[in-house]
Amino acid sequence: MTGATIGRRPPSALPGEPPAPCPPVSVVVPVAVVLGVPVPVVQVVDVVAVPHLGMPALVVVHMLMALVDGVSAGLALVPVAVVLAVQMPVVGVVQVVAVPHGVVPAARTVTVRAVCGVFLVKGGHGAHLRGVRGSDGGQATREQGHIGAYHLRGVRVPRRVDGMKAISYRRYGGPEVLEYGEVRDPTVGPDQVLVKVRAAAVNPVDWKCREGRLDALLDAVFPVIPGWDVSGVVVRPGAAVTEFAAGDEVIGYCREDFLSRGTFAEYVAAPVRALARKPRTLSFEEAAGLPLAGLTAYQVLAGALGVNRGETVLVHAAAGGVGSLAVQIAVHLGARVIGTASERNHAYVRDLGGEPVAYGEGLAGRVRALVPEGVDAVFDTVGGDTLKTSANLLAPEGRLASIADPDVLGYGGRYCFARPDAEDLTALSRLAEQGVVSVHVQETFPLERTADAHRLNQEGRTRGKIVVTVDREPPQDTVWTTGEEGTLYSKSQEGTL
Repeated sequence: MTGATIGRRPPSALPGEPPAPCPPVSVVVPVAVVLGVPVPVVQVVDVVAVPHLGMPALVVVHMLMALVDGVSAGLALVPVAVVLAVQMPVVGVVQVVAVPHGVVPAARTVTVRAVCGVFLVKGGHGAHLRGVRGSDGGQATREQGHIGAYHLRGVRVPRRVDGMKAISYRRYGGPEVLEYGEVRDPTVGPDQVLVKVRAAAVNPVDWKCREGRLDALLDAVFPVIPGWDVSGVVVRPGAAVTEFAAGDEVIGYCREDFLSRGTFAEYVAAPVRALARKPRTLSFEEAAGLPLAGLTAYQVLAGALGVNRGETVLVHAAAGGVGSLAVQIAVHLGARVIGTASERNHAYVRDLGGEPVAYGEGLAGRVRALVPEGVDAVFDTVGGDTLKTSANLLAPEGRLASIADPDVLGYGGRYCFARPDAEDLTALSRLAEQGVVSVHVQETFPLERTADAHRLNQEGRTRGKIVVTVDREPPQDTVWTTGEEGTLYSKSQEGTL
């Protein structure tokens, strides 16, 4: 077999064509026991070009286990795809599992997976890896992996990029508990999509979670990255995802059943069930405000309330994030919409298609003056006394739903909590592209000022949405690849070879 010419485009790929994806290929390689501590001592010793399964764009990496304490050496051939001409094909040691091996009961094996451009060891000891720069400080006994730059035939394989920037909190509290800094890169599961965040909207539920108000409903795994709304660009889909590809612009309502991995970060591993394609007519900032608020409005109006053409709907806080979208969706469904709002927002509610009324004392009389027979449906976003007033404004057989107060159940109504749903979110995206719904962004904040965005949202006088933006972009010539557990790596194509 002849030596591989690193940097040569595979014969099967023509200039300008996208390269074939790197297939996950695994083998098991024995590793030795050094001073009673099982450590991977596998070394990449050669790269040769060979045809494999009819695919000429593959190479084989010879891996040789070092001879330590009488444990015999082993050799493995691992197929690795040449994804890009500028990438050095090597392997990643991605898992160490305890198994008996030969006559050495304490020996372990290493599951080796082909990756593109990265050599990393989880639970390994860097001293045994020829050519790896840096020290792991004895990481053989810790969960954290050793990651470094591997040199082979003069080709530089890039180091892991710094941890992503994110907002997080380590305890419940006010906006002051929010910290800006580096956190662990997201892990991308088979049914998840790695998204480069461009914008994330602030919702009241974000600061309610931060204050611990939903502790009985959602477990918190600290440190918590807050945020459920996202708009951004797909970096890499998970192994089982076929709906999206790298480069797709998406939106998502990334709520899980616990608090930990949110969207106020540079990257998020979003469940595919939570994503839809971003409306082409909206900016990333506008699109970020659509998922949670839009799904809430859509699922309440079309689902819980079953609004029909010709009915009259009362929407509370009609100028807010959920309320403004509810007005537009209800109008689209053919309903007459009455929306409560402050005087300063009456013109805005009219522009959305609603009939504004001032909230506060005397609300019932003002609504009765417009609809003497009562309203067919009420969408409550406030709760408390407003909920009680709403129940008294219903026509016979009228329906009541609240997203703010579970006491609605005592009035025979529905208590609603938005659910991630790709089909519903896709329907909303289409409505946005058709011009049926729009998202008003009141103010944007950079990621590091998320605490200020929370403070403004808590004031409760928001018109439309408050959005956090993540503006840091990689260079135009950046090549993305992934390593163990979806960890992110990047390098610029220029000057690497």
